Amino acid sequence: MAESEEKKQPLAAWNEAESFGAALRAFMPLCGQVLFRPVDFFTQLFSCTHPDIRRRLTKAVVFALILSYIKLFLDLANLYWFKYFSKNIFPAVESLQFSFLADSVFASPFFLLRPLLILGLTAALVAVGVKLILGFDKALGSVLFIICYRCAADIFYVLPFIGGIFAIAWSVTLLVAGIRQAYKPGFLRSFVAGVVVPVAMLFFILVGMGPALNRAVLVFYPEMKAQLVRINEVTAYATMSSIAAGIETYKTDLGFYPAHLGVLRKYVSDSMVDDATSTSYQGGYVYEYGLVDDGRYRLYARPKEAGVTGRFVFYADASGLVRFDGPDGQAIKDLSQIEGRILGR
Repeated sequence: MAESEEKKQPLAAWNEAESFGAALRAFMPLCGQVLFRPVDFFTQLFSCTHPDIRRRLTKAVVFALILSYIKLFLDLANLYWFKYFSKNIFPAVESLQFSFLADSVFASPFFLLRPLLILGLTAALVAVGVKLILGFDKALGSVLFIICYRCAADIFYVLPFIGGIFAIAWSVTLLVAGIRQAYKPGFLRSFVAGVVVPVAMLFFILVGMGPALNRAVLVFYPEMKAQLVRINEVTAYATMSSIAAGIETYKTDLGFYPAHLGVLRKYVSDSMVDDATSTSYQGGYVYEYGLVDDGRYRLYARPKEAGVTGRFVFYADASGLVRFDGPDGQAIKDLSQIEGRILGR
């Protein structure tokens, strides 16, 4: 009778499931238990007497992968939601910047391996945190179980826009609860071992390894690179348009064109002037302004590294138009033209 009652528990039902139907019936109750009764769940998990540890671990990994790929699908869906809803939330230029994101997701087939990358990296970082904070004598088998089952929080990504906030908060809660039940430390040590140390390590790895690691990450997240390039391009166009308009207003007020862009602060935002004139500007474009004569000027925006930080050169002059490439290039009349050229539509 006791064994029969145990099998009614979601974790036991999941571990014992032999068919797809049985696993499906156990899946949602198991998610509910992990999310809303995490202390009970992890207590049951680490007191389980099931003799086949390999089977239990396989079931945990399968659980994590199911939810991780659901999250991947929801990530893509949210990108498209954000693309279309941003038109009603942000000004035109910012909306255009965000609209490129979803189109770049499929630039690399490796994006399908993201769940495996995240699962493995998270397990490794938390394992190091447990060793450093809780002691080198701690066995790490429990860490993988914790990392796998805290993926239940990924179900919150079903909520557009705000789902990620709930998912991250719940994931941290499950992580800390799992470490406390597995190793019996206090809340603070559990939080430091499971959250603070892994986040700090990830930060220093990203900073320390620099471009080599960045290139590897971009293989799995191609939209990050494409999005950055396209944001640089749209931002450069917006900056060129604003500065060109400011130059014309300056001439209308004073009767001549400015000798340099630094005098345009009355006509263009300070941040935009700083971006266009600072030698230490970290954006993807550099700006060049010069007077041809009293009645003409030339303004260029060039990528810092052609093809990497941007693909197009922008040009403006006394005509008031911003053009691609140079004086004889195609004039840009509206944002839809920018979108068409940058996306190749």
